[in-house]
Amino acid sequence: MPENHPDYEQTIYRSVTIHVLASKVWAALTVPELMKQWMSETEIEVITEWKVGSPILIQGPWYKTGFKTYGTVLHNIPYSHLAYTHLSSLSRLPDKPEHYTTLDFRLTEQNNHTVVDLTLSNFPTYAINKHLAFYWNVAIVLLKKFVEGAQY
Repeated sequence: MPENHPDYEQTIYRSVTIHVLASKVWAALTVPELMKQWMSETEIEVITEWKVGSPILIQGPWYKTGFKTYGTVLHNIPYSHLAYTHLSSLSRLPDKPEHYTTLDFRLTEQNNHTVVDLTLSNFPTYAINKHLAFYWNVAIVLLKKFVEGAQY
């Protein structure tokens, strides 16, 4: 069980203040062409309709095999709340509900800036917990830099 590790976090919280309006942050979180520009150093493809209950697929190269991340959109309240589940093919875990991690983004606009609160929960393994904590420590900073410097 992953929670037996002393540094295991059952829920991971990250927050960042981005000095743009929520509509711009929302676009970076939901427009596939924009997501590609900050989520990965390699070319990725994001396929979803962002309708609650609809699938989300993120795929791209990973060494010789490539990867696919599957999930389902849980919440989509424009400029405010986006949540979806996440299971990577790299985990080699069976496609079962208990193996999906939840990513939950909450946006709060205040005086021409937006606070992004990210909550990650339900980690099926210790390795996934540590990987996602590391990835989102970096990715949330990349999101901020991308959005604040973007011309869209």
